[in-house]
Amino acid sequence: MSDGDILPYRVWYENSAGDIIRLDEAPILVQRSELLDYRWNLTAYDRALRDGGKVIHARRPIQEKSLVLDVFADTQEEHDAALNRLHDVMDYDVCALTPGKLWVNDRYIRCFVSASVKTLDRNWTTYTVVGLTVKVISPAWMAEEKVTLLPVSDVQTDNGAKAYPNRYPYRYSEGGNICRWINTTGSPAPMVIKIFGACSSPSVYVGENEYSVSGDIAAGSYAVIDQRDKSIYTVAANGTKTNIFGRRKKSVDNFLYAPPGNLQISCSGLFAVEITFMTQRSEPEARSSAALR
Repeated sequence: MSDGDILPYRVWYENSAGDIIRLDEAPILVQRSELLDYRWNLTAYDRALRDGGKVIHARRPIQEKSLVLDVFADTQEEHDAALNRLHDVMDYDVCALTPGKLWVNDRYIRCFVSASVKTLDRNWTTYTVVGLTVKVISPAWMAEEKVTLLPVSDVQTDNGAKAYPNRYPYRYSEGGNICRWINTTGSPAPMVIKIFGACSSPSVYVGENEYSVSGDIAAGSYAVIDQRDKSIYTVAANGTKTNIFGRRKKSVDNFLYAPPGNLQISCSGLFAVEITFMTQRSEPEARSSAALR
């Protein structure tokens, strides 16, 4: 742990506009929280003859958690600026009705900060205790892992390292129309699947499940299947977003999460695919900030 580290975890808040405020270094430090606590709602029934029971469903409920911060500085101006920025970054999401991300190490929960209570001291005006209420919308702690598949012709001609400055958002370092990904957690993983044009009625396979949309995707555009909010849309080269939920393939479940285990990912090889897997845990891995460096 370096001299600048005070907490044993990295903690920060990222709002839906991408603004970040650190909660693990001066002038704002976590004092205490319920962030690492978790709860499942279990649905069960009694077996015949009252010989015990069986759990038939488990879900993580929407929760409220407390987060207490120390805000302190050497000068009144620095203290006030820290309080104002804390408010502005976190209140943005409530006004936008879009959850932000509260990070602990390399995992995050999607949430809003729904209340703030401050304890002031007239004898120490450069120190404030801020008690936050965090409304957790997606209670699982998520980490993102990306997998890319290139069109087969591009892999053969460019050895999987072709840059697409006009068609694709970044360089693909690994190519091919088939690969494997391992979900090492016990929970199914939501996905965001991007399919890049030009192509017609593309299908992608993750494990035994198919994910597909009907119709054409133009060159320079891409289609998105976002399982987090159950949306399907295209993004044109100029950034225009179009809802194509009605063009989903009705005979498949486009919103079935990736199951735990070793999964094969494949497509026809006629188009490029990027899949972001969001692995889920009830709490972040217990790793200090020093172990993450």
